[in-house]
Amino acid sequence: MKKNELSLHQALFENFGFYKDRIVAYSKTQAYTHHDFTDSIKALALYLQKEKEIKSIAVCVENAYTFSIAFIATMYAGKIPVLLGNITAHTFDEIETKADMVISDLNLTETSVQPAVPSADITELLEKAKREYQDLTQKDRESYNSQYCSTLDDNSPIVFYTSGTTGKSKRVNKSLKSMQIDIACSFELSDRLESIEGLRLISTVPPYHMYGLTYRIFMPILRHLPMTTYMVRYPEELSNYSMPLVLVSSPAFIKRLDTKIKAPKIRLCISAGSPMPDEAALSFYNWCQCAVTEIYGSTESNSMAHRDNRGDKPLFIPFSVVRFVKIEDGYKLDSPMSDGYSRIDDNLEFEGPHFRITGRKDKIVKIEENRVSLTQIENLLKKNPIIEDAVALVITKNQRTCIGAVCILKDKTFRQDTAQHTDNSVENITADRKAVVMTLREYLRGYLPAVAIPRYFRLVNRIPVNHMGKRITPLLEELFND
Repeated sequence: MKKNELSLHQALFENFGFYKDRIVAYSKTQAYTHHDFTDSIKALALYLQKEKEIKSIAVCVENAYTFSIAFIATMYAGKIPVLLGNITAHTFDEIETKADMVISDLNLTETSVQPAVPSADITELLEKAKREYQDLTQKDRESYNSQYCSTLDDNSPIVFYTSGTTGKSKRVNKSLKSMQIDIACSFELSDRLESIEGLRLISTVPPYHMYGLTYRIFMPILRHLPMTTYMVRYPEELSNYSMPLVLVSSPAFIKRLDTKIKAPKIRLCISAGSPMPDEAALSFYNWCQCAVTEIYGSTESNSMAHRDNRGDKPLFIPFSVVRFVKIEDGYKLDSPMSDGYSRIDDNLEFEGPHFRITGRKDKIVKIEENRVSLTQIENLLKKNPIIEDAVALVITKNQRTCIGAVCILKDKTFRQDTAQHTDNSVENITADRKAVVMTLREYLRGYLPAVAIPRYFRLVNRIPVNHMGKRITPLLEELFND
């Protein structure tokens, strides 16, 4: 199979005799072969194909191996797989508008979360499907396989819902073809992974969003790289691996990494979801001698560009099939992976064919008829010597729209005292907070018009983010509800 012509169907069934005994996935107790994998896909596809009234299936499975089976079987059964972006208490709100069925490994019957559509546990569903498949005669199996598993349409639809970190999640329609092109581009990150003996792909992110599906699921399947079924949840778990690794991770995880633990043999580390702080990238590189390969992309666009970050502020390199076309207010996207989507939400600054990201276009807001850049406010705050991190947002209080700022202070002693004060220290803490806010306002007056200076500040120990490191706007807004 040529690198620029990757096909999920061919990866599964072409040269089957060569791959059938290869390991596809490792759990903590057993290994699964390519033969196990494809048999499970065929069995579940046949089972789902009989469900004529089911047109779309939300795959809410965290286990990478069973997720892959459910996702691929859904397509072979002629159904539309739906990925909901994240799994929270509100994941299944209005699920009946998104999918006709839910396949999950979340033990939904044991929780208060009950989807308003039929749901099935993936383990029980697979066992039932395998029993029915094994009961077929050899002739019936061959007939079924030739009818339903002989090909997979490149235009097979896949539906994503964005994670909803900025509010309500949004539906995004994609195709199998765009995912296959994305993985062909992964050879530009590293074209030698297949030659590394004993290599294993591990991940700190779930598979049920665009980034997880692309690099945790499709990349190992299409490039025949063994993956682990489970997520790495804590940085210290990395010291348990002795074999060479591909690590699919996020800034949120890498920033928490304790570099005092023994570094594993990481051959490629991929990160996406939010910007990687230079200090975290440098610390990671010094720890394991592997750069953090950042992917610039989105649910709508798929992967657009990449850079190897060693803390040295490298420029992004567009993937070979991607073009950025200059327009009046920035750039638009021309990519076979974007399924017609062309909007670029970031401000890009090019140096030759490469570029840096200087902020988001959609962080320009209007306050009292004045254009205000939230990115500029955040950057100014982060340049102040007492601020470790900051986020600016638009809030409405007393029917008035203004700017709010959430800040983390560099002074850890003050932060700890603020979080754990006694009743006797409340007045001192309040006075200290007021002094900090006055200092910040005075500092910003040197750079911003009065309307752009945050009216409200919140000093916190951490800024709420999801597992990908994306800031969660509704939780930030709640900080100003008092």
